[in-house]
Amino acid sequence: MPQLDRIIISPQVFWLFIVFSTFYIVSTHFFLPKFLKALKSRKGIIKTNEMEVLLLTKKSIANQTELKSLLLTHLNELKEIFSKSSILSISNTKNLNTKEIDELIGLIIKNSTLFCNYQILNSISINVRSVYSK
Repeated sequence: MPQLDRIIISPQVFWLFIVFSTFYIVSTHFFLPKFLKALKSRKGIIKTNEMEVLLLTKKSIANQTELKSLLLTHLNELKEIFSKSSILSISNTKNLNTKEIDELIGLIIKNSTLFCNYQILNSISINVRSVYSK
């Protein structure tokens, strides 16, 4: 059998060793550093983006907490104004001969302000009109 002859096997093993060692050397010296540079640069870009995202989220959380505290303080001031003022009381509007719709709108605005629901306040469009007009 000529496939198992020792004379034929030794040159095949020699060329196999030469070809694979050449391929290994070329890939490790030329291609592998380029791949490693690309991976390192991608990792660096990801780290910088994560740091920017963390910084932006910290700023947005700080802004949100500041906005909430300002809203709560202003809504508490409005609550005090509505509770102290007799002119803004809903019971006094019946003496002024206003319509039922105006009373309901006033009640809705007062309740939404008292319960600090600013989403309801933002959804209501208010047109200024004198209370004393008929």
